[in-house]
Amino acid sequence: MSRAGRAAAALSALGAAALVAGGLALGAVAAPVGGAAGAPGAAPTGRGGAVGVPVPASGAQLVCPGAPVPVTGGEAGARRGTPPAVTSGAVGLVVASGAPVLSGQPLVQRPTTDADPAPSASPGSSEGAPPAAAATTLGDLQRVDADAAAASAGSAAALSSGPVDGRAPLLAGAATSVAATGDLRGLSTPACTAPQEQSWLVGGGTGAGRSTRLVLADVAQTPTTVDVTVLTAQGAQQPPSLQGLSLGPGEQRSVLLEGALEGTADTSGGGASGAGSPLAVQVRSSAGPVAAWLVEQVLHGLVPGGTEVVGPAAAPATSLVVPGVAATGTQPAVLRLANPGTDPVVARFAVVGASGSSVPAGTAPATAVPPQSVVDVPLPGLPAGGVALSVEADGPVLAGVRTDTAPSADGTQPGDLAWTAAAPPLTGATLVALPPAAKQGRQGAGGSGTTPDVRLVLSSRGPSQVDVAVVGADGRTSPARRVELPASTTTAADVDDLARAAGATGTPVALLLTPVAPSTGPGKDDDGAGQVVAALTARVAAPAGGGGDLVSAAPVGGGAAAPSSVSVVLTGP
Repeated sequence: MSRAGRAAAALSALGAAALVAGGLALGAVAAPVGGAAGAPGAAPTGRGGAVGVPVPASGAQLVCPGAPVPVTGGEAGARRGTPPAVTSGAVGLVVASGAPVLSGQPLVQRPTTDADPAPSASPGSSEGAPPAAAATTLGDLQRVDADAAAASAGSAAALSSGPVDGRAPLLAGAATSVAATGDLRGLSTPACTAPQEQSWLVGGGTGAGRSTRLVLADVAQTPTTVDVTVLTAQGAQQPPSLQGLSLGPGEQRSVLLEGALEGTADTSGGGASGAGSPLAVQVRSSAGPVAAWLVEQVLHGLVPGGTEVVGPAAAPATSLVVPGVAATGTQPAVLRLANPGTDPVVARFAVVGASGSSVPAGTAPATAVPPQSVVDVPLPGLPAGGVALSVEADGPVLAGVRTDTAPSADGTQPGDLAWTAAAPPLTGATLVALPPAAKQGRQGAGGSGTTPDVRLVLSSRGPSQVDVAVVGADGRTSPARRVELPASTTTAADVDDLARAAGATGTPVALLLTPVAPSTGPGKDDDGAGQVVAALTARVAAPAGGGGDLVSAAPVGGGAAAPSSVSVVLTGP
């Protein structure tokens, strides 16, 4: 069997297989012999009068955040500091072989104030925006690398894939930005995100030396308006300036939250260990899904404290897992809990490590979260190497974790920060794009760049197994290797080590994660899904001049496939 065939076999239970990473993807596979409900040509089946009605395959879209950009003098909350070094940025997309179905297009950045003239160009036009990136064939894949100059300037990239072999694709992508010096010193490796009608962002802060930018992107063919609610330590705010934000097709816009919020002064006392006034942000769109993310920047006087791009978190729930917490340096990690409800909530949490779960020493096992508020909980003494935080609450909450690499708490040495948020469990075969090399200017795919060291972190709720396959630089997928995960444990591995063990060619570009049924033990599910959460952590060694390493984290989505049919119950008069 060929490597492409082995990759298809790994996805046969899913019935579909478009894979996209960093960005990458493998092609769709046929349904099992005998036909599946909703498969083309299959007879409708069902129970209780329900029949499976085939749904035409649709495409998929993702938005890859651009690099962090400095706060300008015309923006509310602007501050002065060392001019940032050139921030390199690159975005990749890959999809299955066959007829071209992929495109990658930089979005048009709207001016930061509505008083400025709106851009006249739109994606695909020759005016105001770089041209769409062309797809290239890479082994079994098609790949698109976004324009590095546009990404470095902060422009997001819209990635679009049509159906693959009559089935909806599983689409993924990743972005990388690196700044070695200056105000924007830091590493960001966000996963590309799917537009949503409602999303939650857990991260960011306001106060002395802290800036949090909300970025919105509309990749639909129609305009929309967005309303924003911000949960703070003092309660919920809906500033007038954050209501009815207009977005045109193919447009992105941003707003500094510190310029819109009231009464959110820094309560941390300053220094590297504080997170400012904590935030959690809800974004709601009125006329179609939008992509949203936060960009947090920290300065301790003139000393850079790091940057991070914060993507969407899992929806509020009473049971959550925050994967990919990689504590380093001397600064304690911080667990952020947000309560969007109108009643108080008590949340309990535990660290899920290699040997099981436990409550960190010196930490209260439970935390009260007032209604529509945010609470930060310091987590000293977390084990190194990658862990997860499990959260159980008596009401729906949101959760995220912040880590800091500053060598000291007084803010006199540069550091970096990383945010990771609660993620949904893996529910099917998931292609995970690895952060691509960050490139300068318009070097394109062939230029040299900075590639971060990346680790895969897997955490289990119950006894579980995950098949891990590596997609090499040649676009070929290695045979999957099975990882055993005892209940309530976390395991982590360097992606380069996984690639060498799998015999993958060159620098890996993606991972294929497929949860399987646990072999024995309590908590066994019939299909083995829903017990494992995953994340990537990334690191670049501290640049010359000292300070903490550059770090970032990106939770992995659940990997659910679009349905090929819907159940319909027929009733008569």
